[in-house]
Amino acid sequence: MRLALLCSNPELSIAITPLLEKAGHIVHTYDSPRQLLQAVGRESFDLLLIDDSLFDAGFKPFLSRLFVVAGDDLALILINCKDNETRLTDAFAIGADDFIHCGVGARVIAARVDAVLRRRHQALYQRETKLEFQPYCFNLETRTAKLQDTEIVLTDKEFDLTVFLFQNLGRVFSRSHLLEAIWRSQRFTPTRTVDTHISRIRKRLMINDKNGYRVVSVYGRGYRLEQVHQAFAAPLPTINAQRGTESAGASQFAS
Repeated sequence: MRLALLCSNPELSIAITPLLEKAGHIVHTYDSPRQLLQAVGRESFDLLLIDDSLFDAGFKPFLSRLFVVAGDDLALILINCKDNETRLTDAFAIGADDFIHCGVGARVIAARVDAVLRRRHQALYQRETKLEFQPYCFNLETRTAKLQDTEIVLTDKEFDLTVFLFQNLGRVFSRSHLLEAIWRSQRFTPTRTVDTHISRIRKRLMINDKNGYRVVSVYGRGYRLEQVHQAFAAPLPTINAQRGTESAGASQFAS
C-alpha cells in the first residue's frame, strides 16, 4: 500500500517508517500540512497518517479540505492525539478511520495501520486464487487471463497491472502510484511506461463498454478502471488467442 506520513516528531517518524516498509508498504513523508495537501492534489494514496499535534483551531477545516481534494475513499489515521473526547468525535465525524493517542509506540501504530487497510481493502488481503469479473477471469496461480473462454496472453507487468486495476475497481491512481505498486519504483522508470501498458491491456483484453468496463484517464490525476452497468460481451477476434509472438516482443516492457 502507498502511505503518506505527516509527522512533527522526527523520532516517531524514523521509528514508524521502517516498520511500515517492512510490512510491504511504500511511505512518503511530508513536513507540513500545505506540502501534504499539494501532494494529495496530484498523487494517490491508500492511507494518510497525520500528526494531530500539528493542528489547533485549523484541525477541522484542514481535514475537510483534505477529503475534498483526495476523495472519500482515502483512509485516514490521526496520531499523537490528545485525550480529548470532542476532538475525537469531530475526527470521526469528518471521516477519520482511527484516532491514536500520543505516547503510543511505533509498533502499535503500524499494527493499527494494517488493521485499517485490511478493513478498507478486504479483497486485497484475501488469498484468492481466481478473480472473476465477468466476462473476465484471472487465475493468480497460473497467471493467466481469460475473456469469456479465450485466454489472452499478457506479459508479467501487463497481468499485474490488470489485476491491480480490477481489484481496485473505481479508484483513481496516479502514474507514480502505479509505478510503485507494479514496478516497485518510480525513480528510474519513465511514467510513459504506465501509459504504454494501459494502452496495451485495454486493447488486448478489449476493455470497452461492450465488455462492461472502461479505463478512464482522469485529467491531472491518472487512471481509473470503472464498470459499465450494461455489459454485452463482444465477439473475440481469433488473433487474441495467439499472442505469443507479440507478447515476446513486448517483454522488454515487463521489467
